[in-house]
Amino acid sequence: MSSDLEKEPGRWPQQERRGCWLIDEHGREMLTFLAAGGLFNLGFNPPDLGTAIAGLVQAGDVGIGMMASERRRDGEAAFARLLPDGLDRTYFAPSASEAFEVACKLAKRFTGRPNLLSATGGYHGHLGFSLAMDDDLFQPQLYAPLAGPVPRFEFGDIDSLDRQLDGSVAAVCLEPLQVPGGVRETPPGYLEDVRRLCDERGALLILDEVQAGLYRTGTRWAFERHGIQPDILISGKGISGGYYPMGAMSSRTELFQLLRQSPALHLSTFAGSEIAAGIAGLVSERYLDSNLAEHVADAGRRLHAGLEHLIARSSGHLDNLRGRGLVYGFDMTGPDAAPLVQACRRQGLLLQTCLLQPRTVSIVPPLIISADEIDEGLRRLGTAVEQSIELLAS
Repeated sequence: MSSDLEKEPGRWPQQERRGCWLIDEHGREMLTFLAAGGLFNLGFNPPDLGTAIAGLVQAGDVGIGMMASERRRDGEAAFARLLPDGLDRTYFAPSASEAFEVACKLAKRFTGRPNLLSATGGYHGHLGFSLAMDDDLFQPQLYAPLAGPVPRFEFGDIDSLDRQLDGSVAAVCLEPLQVPGGVRETPPGYLEDVRRLCDERGALLILDEVQAGLYRTGTRWAFERHGIQPDILISGKGISGGYYPMGAMSSRTELFQLLRQSPALHLSTFAGSEIAAGIAGLVSERYLDSNLAEHVADAGRRLHAGLEHLIARSSGHLDNLRGRGLVYGFDMTGPDAAPLVQACRRQGLLLQTCLLQPRTVSIVPPLIISADEIDEGLRRLGTAVEQSIELLAS
């Protein structure tokens, strides 16, 4: 193997994927601390899941979304076991962005109100309403006119929401934990206050848990630790098992009925896919495994302790560790953390900076990562940090 190949992955760094590893055409292995927003929560090519999904495809096509379907009903019922009581129905879409789009339309139609509110630092996708709600750093105005405008309240500031939440607002939309926004959690008591304000003023609460849900923070859904429940929950990525493009909008039955009464509320060829519903049902079995939550808790403690130790040894070049479960972020001195990300890649570790915070490195490994893999990842990260600090000092 040449010296160049020892430093960088080959031309095809995804020649093979399995578990928490990518392998290039030269056999060089790269460990991932990047689960693609939760898409690979269960790792790359989870054992037996691909075979089961192939069976769904062999059993039938996507179906006609506007017509009732036994297969879709069965998949939806299986997926519902992951949902809290009260969120009874789910609409499956080709992506989480589209699921979010349906949620916004549904909120407007159900309440009869014209406006939406979103939080600063938020990211909900790049379609219609979701794009209009993205933080300004995503430059949504490049695509103006947008589906809005959508005013933004300060994330974590209940007074900011209080000032803007009036009788014209159909729904308040936010992420309980912002991953692209810098791995930022809502402060204690905040979501409870948001829920109270929405109830008092007749607005719906839409929570986007595409990246924070499905045990990423240690609980099945990030909002659960706050003792509240949304009117509409958006999920995606992790419910696909990494095999199929899909997102999901889950809501109370009374809201969902509006979709059945007004099928033209959202028209999309692949929405309501029987295959998507079936996959969500299959994948839900993995998340319902009682051992998963315990594993995430153990792995999270190990990862957190290792990151704390690494930051303490960084001579002030790394700081502000935050997160929980298996999602963490920390900041690096300098304008951005790109040099550290590149140094990690040379060490055979895949991670990334947060989209809205270039100084913040996000650590989001697959949920199935082992203790040995965490230790190996921390070792590679430590080497990369040392190299980056030397580069900054030179």
